Amino acid sequence: MKIEPNKSVKILVTHSECELMAEGDTVFLKGPMLESDKSSSICVTALLSIYPWIFASRFGIKSEDLEWDNGYHVWCPEKLVEFTITTIEAS
Repeated sequence: MKIEPNKSVKILVTHSECELMAEGDTVFLKGPMLESDKSSSICVTALLSIYPWIFASRFGIKSEDLEWDNGYHVWCPEKLVEFTITTIEAS
């Protein structure tokens, strides 16, 4: 089986105690590209730290070992912002 990392991904801020990102902020990726026209700003430190889960989502991987539960629920390194990362299914 060949898996291609070209799926779209939604990154939603589900909890925030950070002044840089608010609850409800959303970032969209189309494959590896940030869709800046429809995305909120994102902290690069947070983005880099959550990228393994973003990458898994780009492949459409829903791994229990990576704690998939209707999305990956991960925190920034400072534990101030929680994100939910999901694959956007093609319609």
